[in-house]
Amino acid sequence: MSELVQIPVRINQINVSEEDPDTSLILDKINRLTLEPFRSMEEFYVFSGICSNDRLDSYYTKMDPETTLRNYTNDLKQGVSLLPSHDIMQSPFGRSYDGVLENNEVDSYWYIVRDLTINGEKTNDTIRAIQTGIKRDLSVGFGGDRLWYKCSSCGRDMWDWECPHFPGLEDENDMRTFAWIMDAHLREVSTVYKGATPGAYINKARQFVEQGDLPYSEILKLENAYNIRLDNGKRSFYMPKNETKEDEEMTQAARNNLLDDIRSAIRENKIEKAVVYDILSEEGDPFRQPEDIALRNELGKDYSSIQAIRQLKKEAQQGRRYLADVIDQAVAARVKAHGDTFNAESYRTMLSLSGDIDHIKEEIDSYERIAKQRFTPGRQTEPENLGKEEEEEPTSEGSETRFEEDDNIFTQGSAE
Repeated sequence: MSELVQIPVRINQINVSEEDPDTSLILDKINRLTLEPFRSMEEFYVFSGICSNDRLDSYYTKMDPETTLRNYTNDLKQGVSLLPSHDIMQSPFGRSYDGVLENNEVDSYWYIVRDLTINGEKTNDTIRAIQTGIKRDLSVGFGGDRLWYKCSSCGRDMWDWECPHFPGLEDENDMRTFAWIMDAHLREVSTVYKGATPGAYINKARQFVEQGDLPYSEILKLENAYNIRLDNGKRSFYMPKNETKEDEEMTQAARNNLLDDIRSAIRENKIEKAVVYDILSEEGDPFRQPEDIALRNELGKDYSSIQAIRQLKKEAQQGRRYLADVIDQAVAARVKAHGDTFNAESYRTMLSLSGDIDHIKEEIDSYERIAKQRFTPGRQTEPENLGKEEEEEPTSEGSETRFEEDDNIFTQGSAE
């Protein structure tokens, strides 16, 4: 099995000096791994950490002392890479130089070269972070083609479908099952801890759930332990009411895990919010997030129903059409008053951004008044000239008609 799994390791500092009798031994172990040997301990920083042991961990697994722990020790002596965040695409910034197995516990020993810049980070900064306790944990990644998980209850491979047990659950003898990690090897170590549940646990658990081989209470325990959902999504989001306090706590934990899954799916665009709302509405109770509650508070009781919102949408569409018509009228009125020498589109955009219908109507009235003043229909004459025309009679051949244009006023008279 080649799957990579991570487990945490606590860092311990090693205080050595040039006068320490172990200095020469450390130099020899490190120089075995280098092309250019170090001459002084001041060229690098060394630290140690308990790499692994045979005690039960949070994933209900134990490392087999006869195979896995011995493999770890040999791997550490050969040099295991120290990586940032389990990113195998980046360069190692440190390496192990020794491993010691004692009392079923593996001590690992590491060195980081000073005054280097690797992956954009100075190794001196990393060393300082370790010395000051900012970086206190390592995450050990293990795997290997011969890795397998031995069931503590029946002795079978945990991935064998003949094995009905799961780590963390009680077996037929009321004993809590765990898995022995057999014949694993160290792959790499990182300075950022990131826990992981072996994926095969999840695959096996889901298979048993689909076949109906696990009771409801056991499903809740596994979902809470693995922080996942095990079924195919057809189980109701709303759990049945349980009688015992323990069952209620498990139900609440399962609910929380489910909500986390939904939020992650929405953030990753794997599911639409509308689909979630529809499903939950079918269950008989609407699912409301904080933004939904804020929206209802803003709308008020009279406008928060579906029918009321549909009516609001209809009225909003009518309002947008009416606004567009009023803007067209305003543009036409300005063209009539001043001609088409102005930027009509810019004027239209300005009115659209404003959206103030009362202001737009005032614009229409103003331009219409200007147009009426400039283009008064019909013939206009001065009253005083009209009376003179009636009294005067046409003159002889030397007479002529005179036209004067002054602010659109028409006058007629005789030439002198």
